Amino acid sequence: MDNKRKVIAYFDGFNYYEGLRSKKWKHYYWQDFVRFSELFLKKNQTLEFVRYFTAIQDDKDKADRQDLLFQANKLNHKFLCFFGEFKRRNRWKRVNICGKKHSVNINFWEEKKTDVALACYMIRDVVLNKCDVSILFCADGDLTPSIEVIKELKPTHKIIVFFPPSLFSYDIKNNATKAYKLDNYEHHFKNSLLPNEITLPDGFVIKRPDKWK
Repeated sequence: MDNKRKVIAYFDGFNYYEGLRSKKWKHYYWQDFVRFSELFLKKNQTLEFVRYFTAIQDDKDKADRQDLLFQANKLNHKFLCFFGEFKRRNRWKRVNICGKKHSVNINFWEEKKTDVALACYMIRDVVLNKCDVSILFCADGDLTPSIEVIKELKPTHKIIVFFPPSLFSYDIKNNATKAYKLDNYEHHFKNSLLPNEITLPDGFVIKRPDKWK
């Protein structure tokens, strides 16, 4: 009889990417997320799925590289990708110019829907008994309420959090079962890189982007 505990891994794609970018670890962007998640499992655990939440980049070159990454990962049936969207926002900000304060209208892109979707799926999977352990790769404190709800619904459920490089959240740390910093696991990044060339089922070959080498 198989008594292994079921695990589902959840990635906040934008938060995860920001951590790697701030650490200057872009050579680890070309990553096998299923393999990476499995490296953190215990012997009595088995990975059910990786749920990866993100949004398509507005910049075409970035979107093309992102698409290659997802095509490669989707070859593994355990990798499931969920898309939100980027929306253009603007806000006024007070800045110091030549010793004087000025109001400047700043335009920026904001990722929408992904955090809510991630939180909903984490709770859903626990309610439906899809997993015994949730592994969260994220340092966004906005996800703390979903962790609190899970603890209320099922106090025995384990929520293990890995903070992306250079990122941290006290709220998440204080509510998770255990929390670790991915800065200390560079060897797992090295051991979960995708091959430089991957042949898709239709024969098309995708290659690791030069900017990610």
